Amino acid sequence: MVRSDEGSASDRAKARLSSAFREEERSGLMIAALVRAMILFAAAFYLALQSSLTGLPFWGLLGSVLSLAMLGLLQYLLPRFGINPPWQKFLFMALDCATMAMIFMTELSRLGTNVPPGMIIRDGGILFFSVFLVQAAFSFSPSLVLWTGGCVIAAWTAVMLDAVYDPRTTAEWWTPSLEQIPLYLQKYSNPAYLPISKWFFDVFCTGLVAIGLSFAVARQRRLVVAMAENARARANLARYFSPMLVDAMAARDDPFGQVRRQHAAVLFADLRDFTTFAEANTPERAMELLREYHAITEDEVFAAGGTLDNIMGDGLMATFGVPEPTGDDAARALACARSMLVALDRWNAERRRAGGPMVRYGIGIHCGPVVLGDVGSERSSAFVVVGDTVNTASRLQALTKELGVRLAVSAQILQAIERDPTPKPAKLIEDLHALGEQRLRGREGAVEVHVLA
Repeated sequence: MVRSDEGSASDRAKARLSSAFREEERSGLMIAALVRAMILFAAAFYLALQSSLTGLPFWGLLGSVLSLAMLGLLQYLLPRFGINPPWQKFLFMALDCATMAMIFMTELSRLGTNVPPGMIIRDGGILFFSVFLVQAAFSFSPSLVLWTGGCVIAAWTAVMLDAVYDPRTTAEWWTPSLEQIPLYLQKYSNPAYLPISKWFFDVFCTGLVAIGLSFAVARQRRLVVAMAENARARANLARYFSPMLVDAMAARDDPFGQVRRQHAAVLFADLRDFTTFAEANTPERAMELLREYHAITEDEVFAAGGTLDNIMGDGLMATFGVPEPTGDDAARALACARSMLVALDRWNAERRRAGGPMVRYGIGIHCGPVVLGDVGSERSSAFVVVGDTVNTASRLQALTKELGVRLAVSAQILQAIERDPTPKPAKLIEDLHALGEQRLRGREGAVEVHVLA
C-alpha cells in the first residue's frame, strides 16, 4: 500500500486548497459587489422617479448613489476580465469607505441650517458603512474583514471630525454621571448637539464586529480545511479498504498503528499471459484489459471486506484481517476468491460474445502470521504486509499456472474455516481437491495444497 512522496502530496493538496480559497474569495467578493451594485442602481432609479429633491441636492444625492454603485460594478467586472492582484480587494475596500465618507461630508455641508450634521451623525449614520463589512465577510478572508473594519473606523473618524468642526454643531466630550442624566437628555434634545463620546462608542462597536466577523470567517476556513482533509483521508483509505471500514479508519489519528505481528489471510490474483497479449495488441487495448480486470477483482475484494494492499501490473495482493483480525478472515478470503472466479468467468463469456480472446487467471490463498506497518522515509513511505504467509500465498498463485488450475488454497485456510464457529456454506470448500504436500519455489517446507480446476 504505497504512499509515495507523501509529504509532497500533502503539500500539493494544501496548495490546491489555498487556490480554492483564493477562488472562493474572488467569487464571494464578486457576488457581494454585484448584488450591492444592483441594489444601488435600483435605488438610483427610484430616486430619479420619486425623490422630492430638486436642483443641486438631487443631483448630489443621485451622483453619490451612482458612484457607490459604479465602484461595486467595477469590483465585479475587473476579476471577470482576469484583473485581480492580491492587493486589489484591500484597495477597493479603502476606496469604498473613503467614498462613503466623502458622500457624508459633502451631503452634510448641503443640508443647511435646518438639519445640523450632529443630528445625522449621532443617529446611526455609521450603519451605512456596515455594508462593507458584510461584503468583506463574503471573501473568506479574515485579514480583509479586519482591514475593512479599520477602514470603516478611519472613514467614520473623518466624518465625525468634519461634523465636530462644523459651525452648526455643538460638540462636547462628556460622559454624564447618573445625576447628570437629565441634563444630558436636555442637551441631547438639541439637534445640533453632538457628544464626541458617541464616536468612541461607534468605533468600539465597529471594532468588536470586525474582530468577531474575522474570527467567524477564520473558523469557517478551518472547518473547510478539516472537511477537505477528512475527505482526502477517506479517499485515500477507500483506495485500499472496503467502504464499511473507511469510516472507522478515517476516525483514527493513526489508522494503522505501530508495526506489529498479527494473523491474516492473504490472496494473490494474477492475469496470465498478459505479456503475450500486450505484444500482440495496441497499448490502449492492453490498458483497457488491465482496467477491466482490476475493476472486477477489486470490487470483489471490497465486497468481501478485504484490503487492497498492492496492484502489480497484471496482478494484485489483498489481505483479510488487516488492519484488525477477525474470526472469519480465511472464510472471507476464500469467498472472495470464488466470487472472483464467477465474475471473471462472466467477463470471459462477455468477451467471447464480443469476439475477443479469452483470458486466464490464477488465485492463491494462504493464512498465518504477518508483520504490518509503515516502511520507507519521510518523503516516500508505504504501508506493507510482509512475512512468510505473504510469500507462500504468492507461490500458491504461481503454482496454479504450473498445475493448470484456477485456484490453489493452503490447508491452513481450510483449518481456519473449520475453527470458525460461524456457519459457512458447504460449497465454500466442497469441490476443492486435495493434492497433498507440494514443494513451493523459494520455500524450504512443503505446503499441503487444495485446488480448484
